[in-house]
Amino acid sequence: MTDRRLIYLDHSLPDTATEIHAVMMAAYQVEAELLGVLDFAPLRRTAVQISLAESFFLGVLVGARPVAVAELETGSMEAINIASLVVLPAYFRRGLATALLRRILADEGGRRISVSTGSGNHPALALYDALGFRNHRRWTTNDGIPMVTLVRKPGGRGLEPSQV
Repeated sequence: MTDRRLIYLDHSLPDTATEIHAVMMAAYQVEAELLGVLDFAPLRRTAVQISLAESFFLGVLVGARPVAVAELETGSMEAINIASLVVLPAYFRRGLATALLRRILADEGGRRISVSTGSGNHPALALYDALGFRNHRRWTTNDGIPMVTLVRKPGGRGLEPSQV
């Protein structure tokens, strides 16, 4: 898979939003199964909602097609939230999520980075831990899904809850 490229995607374009949506739906179906839930909020998101999002999308393209996508929210100059990090199941375990995260870390400009995932999503938790993210908060969604929020401080260290 030497023809992969990391680029920012223009999610306001209908075709691009549809491609991002397809990656999200395939990946979130796997996560829903991993977490043992039938109703998973990310699976209710539409391509139109993606096209209207005020976030940024970084993608890994193979050929012209996105096969992995990160959605980034930058609500302040001090922090970035990874709202979504997904990979098409056919491309699992090829280093694409790691490549996206390394690019985000390289581009972060000294900002704190947060991400949330299901507490039963052990592959994601292991990846975030390996890249310096640390547990910050455990919580439960309105749908009853146990979650964990992880944070990475500038310079690669996780945040202790008292530091937030």
